[in-house]
Amino acid sequence: MQIRPDVEQSDAGRPAAFPAAAPASPASHESIRENDWEAFQDVDFMENHWGRRQDAVDHESYYWYLTFDDPKLSAVTESCQETLDADSLDWVPLDGLHLTMLRIGSTDQVTEAAIQAIANAAKTDLNAVRSFPLTIGPLAGSRGAVRFSVAPWSELLDLHRIARTATAEVLPEAVIAETDNFRPHLGIGYSNRRQQAEPIISKVCQLRGIPPVSVHVDTIRIVRLRREGRTYRWRDVVAIDLEPTDGV
Repeated sequence: MQIRPDVEQSDAGRPAAFPAAAPASPASHESIRENDWEAFQDVDFMENHWGRRQDAVDHESYYWYLTFDDPKLSAVTESCQETLDADSLDWVPLDGLHLTMLRIGSTDQVTEAAIQAIANAAKTDLNAVRSFPLTIGPLAGSRGAVRFSVAPWSELLDLHRIARTATAEVLPEAVIAETDNFRPHLGIGYSNRRQQAEPIISKVCQLRGIPPVSVHVDTIRIVRLRREGRTYRWRDVVAIDLEPTDGV
């Protein structure tokens, strides 16, 4: 399966939040969507995603991920990709749709034993989190990607805090993204050059009327991710189930 972690980079190479400001309410679909769209409309130039990344080809890292295998989401994504400019964007494969939760670290710095310890530290708290619905859409973007807004953020922020706490407990010296800087989204295509943003923003605007789709989040994973050219491949290392919701 092919995916990539859609994490914007600051000038120092560390993750930078986009949008810079969080929405007024992490529980409000409208607030999240407006915040994402307003920030994307303010982008003048989209950067070359691959040039912004520090990871070399064949580099491997561990991440916390949510992954999706939903026919409705795949259909909406494919429709959007077919309308957008394939020359200026590199697509996320339909079988690789995902939501990046948290980068743990490179495989040359984090051992498999540490990953298992992180999973064990998080498991009790994660098992107590109820599975939940997540609405994906409409389409928006960032400085380096075209991506769906996702809402609400409330449960996602809870998952991030748990994952971050467990990761920091096992790797106290690691640089780990703060939950306050977490901006959940689902990328479908990545800018492959420095280019004017306006043509892409205009096409995305035409697609914002497509109805969002609802998916169900019942598992969070730790994956081992490897860059291969202009795509990424991953394999599951750990999968932790959330508490089932009544009737699901």
